[in-house]
Amino acid sequence: MKFVNLLRKELKEMLTPQTILTLVIMVIILSVAGDAMSGVVEDAAEEISQITICDQDDTEFTRSVIALMENPGDGVQNEVTEVELQSDDYAEELERLDTKSLIIIPEGFTQQVNSGQQAETIFVSQMTSLSTMANISTGSDVALSIIEDAVKSALYSDKITEGQLTEEEISQLEAPVTISETTVVGNKSADVSATILYSMCQMQGMFVPIIVYLLIMYSSQMILNAVSTEKLDKTLETLLSAPVSRLAVLSSKMLSAAIVAAIYAIVFMFGMNNMMSGLTMGDTSEYTEVVEYLGLSLSVGQYVLVGIQMFTTILISLSISLILGALAKDAKSGQTLIMPIMIAAIIPYLLSLMLDIKTLSPVLRFIVYAIPFTHTFMASENIMFGNMTIYWGGLIYQIIVLIVCMSFAIRVFTSDKIFTMSLSVGQKKNKRQTRSLFARK
Repeated sequence: MKFVNLLRKELKEMLTPQTILTLVIMVIILSVAGDAMSGVVEDAAEEISQITICDQDDTEFTRSVIALMENPGDGVQNEVTEVELQSDDYAEELERLDTKSLIIIPEGFTQQVNSGQQAETIFVSQMTSLSTMANISTGSDVALSIIEDAVKSALYSDKITEGQLTEEEISQLEAPVTISETTVVGNKSADVSATILYSMCQMQGMFVPIIVYLLIMYSSQMILNAVSTEKLDKTLETLLSAPVSRLAVLSSKMLSAAIVAAIYAIVFMFGMNNMMSGLTMGDTSEYTEVVEYLGLSLSVGQYVLVGIQMFTTILISLSISLILGALAKDAKSGQTLIMPIMIAAIIPYLLSLMLDIKTLSPVLRFIVYAIPFTHTFMASENIMFGNMTIYWGGLIYQIIVLIVCMSFAIRVFTSDKIFTMSLSVGQKKNKRQTRSLFARK
């Protein structure tokens, strides 16, 4: 019985209203993220069935191939749009045609098929994000599968009418088509697979958000613990009563936390870079040049731009943490006060890793953009892909949020509210229980 009472007591202390609210919010966040990713998967599936093709060979055989691509059988129906190219500038052509991918059947395609060779096709795709869902399938495999099945069907029907298939013709049916890929990034293009580019840039697409998330959580935890601990130990009263301006105390706390967080970021990025270099197999110098040509590697100046947003985000999290630390009334509540920042950071963190935030529905995108941390998670990607309007807009929004948070933090820290502020959850209930106990006595 004593064990049951002790267990009930511990559970009551741990399952506080704040903890339950956090769990509810986390379920809502994960559900919203799941719906967002589900929508992206549906859009990707819809895009796969929408094929844009340019038939430069224009023969009876290629026309029959395109017809089979529209109706491959088994009830499958693809939407095939035939277009004409006006130039060899694929970046310009994709923008003019308003499409993300294009299959080109070059001249001599039918002649290659008739001579028993592998017929070459060209697949042009546009790379706009480093997120996992955006690159889970570049489309080249799907394009090759669709056109290969169509060529097999057309080739088989032509050959079978002439009699029994020869061994050479059977071998040709196994792999009648080969595909060469061209990837467009911004206004540049290169003859390289988008999958290779994604693997080369995976560190920046995956680890930069991880670093940003760790920076937010680490710096917030430091300043929140420092303020709440000093407040509860009464050392903050002694410090603020010393002949030093409160603004200097506030600035020193925030700047020291920001410096320590920046040191951790540099060390972490250096370690991650060495780890990824160790995992890279073979000579990648050729692809490195392509990555640099396409602008998928950050220059020193671009790293500075990312660093500006990162430092602004740290200052926002520190100012919010200072206010939350002032609300702590005991050690346990001080630990749970980090939850609002964690929730605000984990939403854009998960979304930036999994999908392209720019492709979300307008309502979801507005909600995610309203979180100031979102713009730092997107900073490196926005710079690489030339989305500078989103970058500068996000930075301006972050500065406005920083001014508001800092103003409130300074107002709290330079007044007696730093000593009197606290969470009142459960206090009224405890007071009523105490009064009832005294009344019975």
